[in-house]
Amino acid sequence: MSLLIIPKLICAAIIALPGYLPVPNQERTVLAEIRENQQDITLSAATKPVQGMYSGFAVTWNNRTKLFPWESISEPAFYPELVTANIDGKAQDELIIILTTGKGTGVRASAIHVLQEDWTEIPVGDAIAKARNVLSSEYKEREATVEYTVNIAGKEYVYSYPYEDAEMWFEEASMGHILRYRVQENKLIAEIPVQVSPGTYTGTIEVEYRAYRGKLIPSEVSYIEDP
Repeated sequence: MSLLIIPKLICAAIIALPGYLPVPNQERTVLAEIRENQQDITLSAATKPVQGMYSGFAVTWNNRTKLFPWESISEPAFYPELVTANIDGKAQDELIIILTTGKGTGVRASAIHVLQEDWTEIPVGDAIAKARNVLSSEYKEREATVEYTVNIAGKEYVYSYPYEDAEMWFEEASMGHILRYRVQENKLIAEIPVQVSPGTYTGTIEVEYRAYRGKLIPSEVSYIEDP
């Protein structure tokens, strides 16, 4: 074997190691854990966040550990959420990891990862794209009010607000600035609020996922009006 090839092989082996060998015994911060129903699951990250973000996550699942190149906000109020549920309808539960990747006024970005026990990740479809396909609206300015006629999945809703209630009104109902996930009765659901100004919401579009050919795809769409 040529001596020039050996260093390349060694380098390739080093790069491949982190995903398959135990995580080095280094100081880490535990961000979420599950210790019930014969499950022992921990999600941890490097102790010191960088620019308000944790990165380099380790998932320990029943004494097996794997690293993932994910990121999440380091503030405790936005720590990741772990859930186990059988959302693909097969024999075993999956591990659902919900991360918060961005926040601000009228903004919250989330990422979701669904792992099987063999570390296979189930792809999750784009709920925002699904919601946009069923949302349309019309905006009108009155003498002292603004009015939105919002159509969601074929059903019409009308909202009127005093013009002075917001410094800026959107020209159409908007969504996608906020995305949250929850798991309910073995169903994965995306929550996408509908905004007509940075701080005014008409309600929330909920997109329920279903399993299809090894993926989780956005399926049923519903709308819940704000009180």
